[in-house]
Amino acid sequence: MIAYFTKQYQAVPALMPLYEALGGEFVTTRPSTRRALRRVYPDVPVTLLRESLGRLSRGDALLRRADAIVTGSPNRALLSRYRAKKYMVFHGTYALLSPADIEAMRHFDHICVIGPRMAELLAASDLQEKLIPSGYLPFLAFPERTPELKRNFLTRTGLDPAAKTLLYLPMGKPHGSWDVMAEKLLRQVPRRYNLILRPHPSQSVTARLKDRLGFLRLQRLCRERGNTLLDLTSCKLSTLFAIGDLVIADGASAAEKALYYDLPLLFVEGTWFSPSRRADLSQRFPAEYIAKLFSLSECGMKMPREEKNVPHLIESSLAEADRYRPRRQAYFAWVFGDRDRVRQGKLIDHLRSFSSPQQKRCS
Repeated sequence: MIAYFTKQYQAVPALMPLYEALGGEFVTTRPSTRRALRRVYPDVPVTLLRESLGRLSRGDALLRRADAIVTGSPNRALLSRYRAKKYMVFHGTYALLSPADIEAMRHFDHICVIGPRMAELLAASDLQEKLIPSGYLPFLAFPERTPELKRNFLTRTGLDPAAKTLLYLPMGKPHGSWDVMAEKLLRQVPRRYNLILRPHPSQSVTARLKDRLGFLRLQRLCRERGNTLLDLTSCKLSTLFAIGDLVIADGASAAEKALYYDLPLLFVEGTWFSPSRRADLSQRFPAEYIAKLFSLSECGMKMPREEKNVPHLIESSLAEADRYRPRRQAYFAWVFGDRDRVRQGKLIDHLRSFSSPQQKRCS
């Protein structure tokens, strides 16, 4: 039996393609993650692990029965107690893996390598026998980008099927721009565009009181603007990418994933790409690697947080998308490799021996 363990909801897209192909059960320590998973994937079994209950917890019992545990974060202290084979699939694109991060993964039996960039980071480690080229697993769930998919989604969510769709996908705190840019975009983006605002799951799934009050205010502004959707992790991110025409991002993760569809990018300038952060990282990683990492910001136009003419930058980003295409394609190849999904299929075949017949699902 395969168990998929995650504390954070943002790991679910990396685990779900394996569940769809192989079956099994999800386990989480957070009620907020269980609620979000049930909301987006209502048919998927998910069990709560209450560490305070020890072996009396259903989640603990499930992990003890498991033959394989697949997870998106190291979770070394918790997972080391279980006998199952352990697989690290990564819940993000993991642009930075420090020696401490690599050490934290030593308890895994297998570490699934996303692409050339991650292979480069792990090349000097002594974990080579544990590495499996897996590709980026969420790509298995990325749907074909078709006019029908876009029209159906926009109609169902009350957006304009004839309009271009802008996705604002910021990072979480402390680098994210949500508190500065969400309301600004609502007020300044012309109504001829659909606007989808999706805060980072660290704000939406585990929302604090301040965040919840802020969402209520933004919901009112969304209704006033029209052609706007505030998505608090109700939609699949893969679907949003498949129907979007421009991604507004302030860091690496969302922008890198958007490269699968070669979507135009508009970067909100901030702390993630700041010179001080680059200088700090260059002291801990090879300068050549950091220069390559920061070249993501050259894959699209830039928007200062204090920008006065937001409509002009949006129009220019859409109009000049082809100018940045070679950079987007080169960056995608460095991070992910190919789009053919062959490596993902090989990982599924590798895990199939842990999947009992009664738990297998049709993909």
